[in-house]
Amino acid sequence: MAARKTTTKTTTKKATSAKEVATEIKNAAVEAAVEGTAKVAEVVDETKKTVEKKASAAKKTVKKVVKKETVVTATVEFYGRSVLVSDIAAKATDAYKASHDGAEIETLNLYIKPEENAAYYVVNGESSADFKVEL
Repeated sequence: MAARKTTTKTTTKKATSAKEVATEIKNAAVEAAVEGTAKVAEVVDETKKTVEKKASAAKKTVKKVVKKETVVTATVEFYGRSVLVSDIAAKATDAYKASHDGAEIETLNLYIKPEENAAYYVVNGESSADFKVEL
C-alpha cells in the first residue's frame, strides 16, 4: 500500500508542478503582451500625432490653393434683344458636338455678329464657315 501512496503523491506533485509551470508561462505571456501592447500604444499615439500634424498642414495648404473664382455673366444687347453669352456658348458647343461625335472641346472662341443675328465659333483652333449659330 505504501508504494501506491507514494505514486499518488508523486503524480499529484507532478500535476501541481505542471500547473505551476503553466501558470508561470501564462503570467509571463500576459506580462509580455501588456508590455507589447504598451509599446504598440505608444507607437500608435506617436503616429496619430504625426498624422494630425500633417493633416493640419495639408488643410492649410489646401485653403491657400483653393480660391473662389469670380462669376462673370456677359450679355449682348442689340435691336431690342438681349442674349446671354453663356447661351451662345452652349449652342456652339452643342452644334460642334453634334457634328463631331466624341470630340472634346478644350478651347471655344466666339465671334458674335449682332448685325447678322449670328455667332461664329472656333473650337480647338479649328474653324469653318459652317461653325455658325443663330442668336
